[in-house]
Amino acid sequence: MLVNSRFDGNKAAFAKSIGLQPTGLSNYLGNKRRSKPSVDMVVKIVENLNVDAYWLLTGKDNKEGNTATANGKQSVAAINSSITVAENTAVLKERVKSLEALLAEKERLIKVYEKMIEK
Repeated sequence: MLVNSRFDGNKAAFAKSIGLQPTGLSNYLGNKRRSKPSVDMVVKIVENLNVDAYWLLTGKDNKEGNTATANGKQSVAAINSSITVAENTAVLKERVKSLEALLAEKERLIKVYEKMIEK
């Protein structure tokens, strides 16, 4: 877990690093009220903690964003990781917009069908 590896389990420090109130973090990490993070929160984590967006969303290593070093020098992928993160963030934002539009259309259709049923 990112909180454990980067902040020695200090949830308040993690929350502060991404601009979130520590009490608000319980909504995301608590077992009873676990909610999914917003896109804005994911973007803050990616940008502020230099985390690969693909890894954050899937838990899988993104070969393009790999920051491995060889002989003490960063790889080309590591040097370009900020570009990769920015590209991933932009792609994610566009995908979310698309899904929100789709959801809005589905909600509109549900209202139409509900009105049809009422008649």
